[in-house]
This record gives sequence, C-alpha cells and structure tokens, in this order.
Amino acid sequence: MGIFDDMLRGDESLFLDSIALDVDYMPPVVKHREGEQGHIAECLKPLFSKRSGKNVVLSGVPGIGKTVATKHLIDELKEQSGEIKSIYINCWKKDTPYKVVLEMCSQLGFKFTAGRNTDELMKEITRILNKSPCVIILDEADKIDEQQIFYTLFEDLFTKSIICITNERDWLSKLDDRVRSRMLAEVVDFKPYNYDEVRDILKERVKYAFVPNVLMDDAFEKIVGKTFEMGDIRSGLFLLKNAGEEAEGKSKRKVELIDAEKAISRLDEFQRKSSTQLGEEEEFILKIIKLNSGLTSSKMHIVYQKAGGKQAYTTFQRKLKNLGTNGFITLSEINEGRGRSTRVTYGAPESEKKLADFS
Repeated sequence: MGIFDDMLRGDESLFLDSIALDVDYMPPVVKHREGEQGHIAECLKPLFSKRSGKNVVLSGVPGIGKTVATKHLIDELKEQSGEIKSIYINCWKKDTPYKVVLEMCSQLGFKFTAGRNTDELMKEITRILNKSPCVIILDEADKIDEQQIFYTLFEDLFTKSIICITNERDWLSKLDDRVRSRMLAEVVDFKPYNYDEVRDILKERVKYAFVPNVLMDDAFEKIVGKTFEMGDIRSGLFLLKNAGEEAEGKSKRKVELIDAEKAISRLDEFQRKSSTQLGEEEEFILKIIKLNSGLTSSKMHIVYQKAGGKQAYTTFQRKLKNLGTNGFITLSEINEGRGRSTRVTYGAPESEKKLADFS
C-alpha cells in the first residue's frame, strides 16, 4: 500500500453537501417534532376556509427545532394553498416595530416606504393582508420591546394566525394585558430532545452531508454525546461540519475521533459568538457606551437620544441589561445624591477578565 493511498486528491471531498449542516438548512423531514407540528397545523387549519386561525406561541430553549418545524409547516401550507400569504421575520435582526413593518413591506412587495413612519406603513400592510388569509411568524418575538406592534397585528388584521417563537417560557406573562387578551394564544412547548432523538437527527444530517462511510462510528458517537450535553442541535451541526473540515484539511479519507475532539475544542468559542450576537439597536447603544463609558444609565440615555436613539428609557434599560448579561458592559450600583444609580462602563466586569487581558 502506497503512502498516498489514504490521502484525498485535490478533486475529492469528504462532503456530499456541507450545506446540510448549516443552521438554516431545511431537511426534507423534521424528525421528532410531529406532535408539535400537528398542534400548530390544527391552529392554522381555519385559514383554508378563509376564517381566522388561532394565534400560537412556541416556547422552549434554543436549538430544539422551533424555527425549522415552523418553516417546514409553512412550506407545506404554501403548497396546499396559494391564497394564504405568509411572512417570516427574525426579530433578533428586526428588533423594532419600524424594522418589522419595513421587512413586512419588503416581503409583500410594497416599495413606497421612503419617508413614511411606522403607523403609515402598518396601514398599508393591513390593507394588503386583509385581502386574503395570512400567517405571520415572529421568530425571537421577545426581542421586540415595544408591544404596540403586537396589539396592532392582533387588532387590525382580519383573517390571520400569528405565530410567536420565543426562548422565554414566561414571555406571555410579561405582555401587556391588552395585548394578551387580543392574542388568546395556544402555547406549544417544545421539550428538549432525548439522547436517541439527538442521535437520530444527527444521523440523518450525516446521510445528506457526508460521503457514505467516511465518518467513523466513535467520532459520530462523541459528537452525539456532546450535542446531547449541550441540549442544542445547532452545536451538533457545528461539530459535524468542523470535524469533517478538520479531516479534509489534512487530506484524510476518514473523519476520525481525533477530528471530532478537535471540533469540540472549538465549541466554546462558537457558543460564545452564537450567544452574543447583537441586533442593530444594541450595536448602536454599545457604540454610545464605548464613547461615554462611566456615565449613569439615565445620563447615558440622554446621550443616546441626542445621538438619534429612539428607545424609551425603560426599553433602553432592558437593552443595557442584555449587554451586561453577555459581558459587553458592566452595570454597577452607585450612590448618587440621596439615591442609588446604575453606572454603565464599557467592557466586562473585572472578575470576568481573562489572564490575557492583563498581559
């Protein structure tokens, strides 16, 4: 046997289709979410008879199939009826009412948006959507702090089902009573996958992504175990893709245990980046804080508004809390006058700094 026999040639790959390991990839079948999809489908069913369906809240931790199950169901709905309009919005990226309505206009093909405010655009959206049944999916709905957009959608649209996806199990309880009373939502709780379900889901992705028999059993089982530990299928997809790339980068014909272990060693950085992605508004606030580090939260809000920020103080405070939780800023209680204030400092708390920060 020659020394090059176990090495990939330049025109060879371990992957059939690495896209099958992307987070946004839609598998032909969404395994182990049949019950949840059936529940959602029953809520949408009246739309086929041009009657309003039920509104739905999908809750559960990240990476357990809420988004992919919903998108898959909406694709089936489109195949069944061309009359039902559907809109999907990622509220992590579109985190203000104006951004939401602008994205809705884009998906509906309404182009006359320049110089028009949120209310004006919402009237146009309502006019278009009220011509036929519609389903609107607001993914990461908890990222929208201003609740008026929810009230308007529930109140002004005639024949609709609105699906709100959230990682926060108590999100509904945080909504204004007026919004909640109009929402009257069915709650579908997505439970974490068990070990066998995790293994089955990843095994199917392997079938689509890799050349047959290139992923060694011990490497696969190592990745399954780590994915179950993390409780997030997205972590497993990351590990499979990175293990394959690690092996391919060394021109190997097999993805071995050592490649899986190397991918796992990179997982911490992946998890950190995934959990600290910021929306546009938070990016803007962080820039303001960087330039004015050390101000109290109330004074920081004044600076923020002078720079063009539109968020009310209570919403601004929630954004600060999120930035603090993710280690971008430090929030510390201080005495000011006769009361207490919160000082906002750019960067993580001293206790969270790494050794490298002091070198």
